[in-house]
Amino acid sequence: MTPGNRGPSLNSKPLERIHRARSVPSPRPFRIAALLYAIHLLCIVMVLTVVLCMAIKPNPAASRFLVWGMAAVATSWLIAYFKRRTTRCPLCKGTPYLNTGALVHKRATRIPPLNHGISATLSTLATQRFRCMFCGSDYDLLKPPSHQLDKQQDP
Repeated sequence: MTPGNRGPSLNSKPLERIHRARSVPSPRPFRIAALLYAIHLLCIVMVLTVVLCMAIKPNPAASRFLVWGMAAVATSWLIAYFKRRTTRCPLCKGTPYLNTGALVHKRATRIPPLNHGISATLSTLATQRFRCMFCGSDYDLLKPPSHQLDKQQDP
């Protein structure tokens, strides 16, 4: 290239797109699904604690807690599973909280020992944000939808 022509040089890096988080039409189903999964995780912690207590000092009362705890884990898993299954990404209509075996997007993130769906659920619990594993879009549950922004600006 001539000095007067200002085209791309060989030394320049390609520009990276800045992706802003999108809003969701209604954050309630996402929050409920994440909350139900958190309850399921707490039930698992309860069962593990009862098992540890029974290993240290066996007690018939603890065995009752173990049975009730296992029932609570099964019930909470079932309820959380169906709620996570009905929660859909607004853009691609995938299930961002539940792995389906489909190919994940290259921008999808996960916590290494966990899968993408559980990582998105824990991200929602911790930061109120998640990334859809199928389309790679970021979503912020605290960001108001654009149609609500128009109503707030009008007097």
